[in-house]
Amino acid sequence: MSITAETLRTAVELARSYGATRVLLFGSALSDPANAQDLDLATDISGLDLFAYAGQLEERLGISVDVVPLTPRTPFTDHIAQTGEVLYDAALAR
Repeated sequence: MSITAETLRTAVELARSYGATRVLLFGSALSDPANAQDLDLATDISGLDLFAYAGQLEERLGISVDVVPLTPRTPFTDHIAQTGEVLYDAALAR
């Protein structure tokens, strides 16, 4: 499986439809997108919407998706923020 720019664009567009203001890519899709087995994302989508987003994204893309909430802040989310790639940040978008 390969994670493409179109895959990431779809993930961000769908996240924004759920009200996300941040989406970060981490894991194998970041380090080796050509051979990634799944798509690992972190976002500020909250509550049950986070699960709805993950399910809908898996259905659209036909791949396994792991979505981590950015809040509450933890050592793991801090690590993602430091090492992940920002795919979308509303504060930086113009």
